[in-house]
Amino acid sequence: MLTQLLRIFTSRVPAAGMLFCLISFNGFAASVWEVSKNGNTVFLGGTLHILSPSDYPLPSPYNKAYENADTIVFETDLGALNSPEFTRRMMALMMYSDGRTIKDDLSAETYKQLSEFLASRGLSIQQVSAMKPSMLGITLSMLEMQRQGLTSQGVDNFFFTQAGNDGKGIDWFETPEQQLTILANLGSGEEDAYIRYTLDELKTMPDLLSPLKKYWRTGDMTGLYDFSMAEFKADYPDVYNDVLTNRNKAWLPKIEAFLATPETEFVLVGTMHMAGEEGVLAMLKAKGYSVSVFH
Repeated sequence: MLTQLLRIFTSRVPAAGMLFCLISFNGFAASVWEVSKNGNTVFLGGTLHILSPSDYPLPSPYNKAYENADTIVFETDLGALNSPEFTRRMMALMMYSDGRTIKDDLSAETYKQLSEFLASRGLSIQQVSAMKPSMLGITLSMLEMQRQGLTSQGVDNFFFTQAGNDGKGIDWFETPEQQLTILANLGSGEEDAYIRYTLDELKTMPDLLSPLKKYWRTGDMTGLYDFSMAEFKADYPDVYNDVLTNRNKAWLPKIEAFLATPETEFVLVGTMHMAGEEGVLAMLKAKGYSVSVFH
């Protein structure tokens, strides 16, 4: 469970953001872009970190970009997430170890809402009491996704395995420790609001699937931003910057370095990193690179 939690990390842990990374889709449209300058190319692909079985095979733009790429680039080293050392580190950061429980970080009303939600899913508060709010929010979202039939590996893990089998180069932007630190700090200082917001969004999860699928299938990053990300940015500006804007800025120099060489890379990161004025696509356009939808 613990390594699965990190593997579904996609920039926003509350349900709406998590959902966007889980959308089922078919057909030819997809969130894949071609970035070029001076004859050099990088493909950018928005990832879905967990899928339903019916989502395979993936849309053709993903496979075409993969075939044309020399190196596949991920957010982090997915292979390192299975190590016992990493699991121990995750437990240390995201579970209580000082005698406190989730009840100590929540108001009486939020604790009551949490207990009632868990009971509606056949769970007890005791089963999650040792989880810190950051881990609990992810776990609740993951449980709901599984209820919606989202049980298969996502785009990034699919291509990580394929790249290893095919002998393609593999690279990443962040160490697993860096991503784990971001996860562990989610909701820090706003633990009660974070859990309440997560519970509210979980109630609307079925209603979010259809519009999010539309934005995904059409590659409509403006629609995605307006539908989900704008509210997130307004409600949690610090978290938004930590998990999106700051990381996008940190990744940009490496993407530019890729574009300075004749080798071709296929960068696969959470789709929310693509959208908005602070998104990777807008940053690259502002730098003078040609960015177009890849078919």
